[in-house]
Amino acid sequence: MILELKDLSKVYKKKTALERLNLHIEKGDCIVLCGGNGAGKSTMIKMLTGVESPTTGSVAFHSKQQKPFAYMPDQMIFPSELTPYEILDYYRQFLNKNKESVKWVLEKTGLWSERNQKAGGFSKGMSQRLNLAQCMLADTDIYILDEPTDGLDPYWVIQLKKIIKELKEENKTIIVSSHIMRDAIEIADKLIILFNGKIKFFGTLNQVYKEYRCISLEEVFLSIHKNEQQTG
Repeated sequence: MILELKDLSKVYKKKTALERLNLHIEKGDCIVLCGGNGAGKSTMIKMLTGVESPTTGSVAFHSKQQKPFAYMPDQMIFPSELTPYEILDYYRQFLNKNKESVKWVLEKTGLWSERNQKAGGFSKGMSQRLNLAQCMLADTDIYILDEPTDGLDPYWVIQLKKIIKELKEENKTIIVSSHIMRDAIEIADKLIILFNGKIKFFGTLNQVYKEYRCISLEEVFLSIHKNEQQTG
């Protein structure tokens, strides 16, 4: 086990954004958080990364590394006057990484040829790849990616999935938030399905299909939505 959540919940004033949850996440797994807008995905990630404190419960990382996780937020604003190389060279000094690591992540994210261009002129997709590069620079046990395909063109969506598979081969743990069902099916070892702040399911694709007697994730979500309406 690499990550443990105990009685984790979040309440904003009188609104419950995430009900109490208990989870064990194993090392080397790719976990995909699925759910629509307002399901609780971003709230859960904010508590995992320490951006926000939980109302109840705790998050425990079982890692020997001083920095157990790297984080790719859904949107990251970089200094417009700096180049990708300058930005990552600045970050790598805090992470005690060498300059070769900057070159490696820029090549991995297809930005080496643009390393000396100012980030202010980047498209959304290029900025998202720079966001991925800063996350990969940490080279840590756990990678937490919040809607990482947002803004990426089809080619880079495919490349991102390849990168995730390579990280898994290195026994890294990846937690991905996504509302795109196709992405979840292709990369997930296990799914966390959130609906209105509640975990409706945690397990493999085969397990969720069996439990809801469905043959696709789309059908599963429709079934959950229908059940919630009937019981709500």
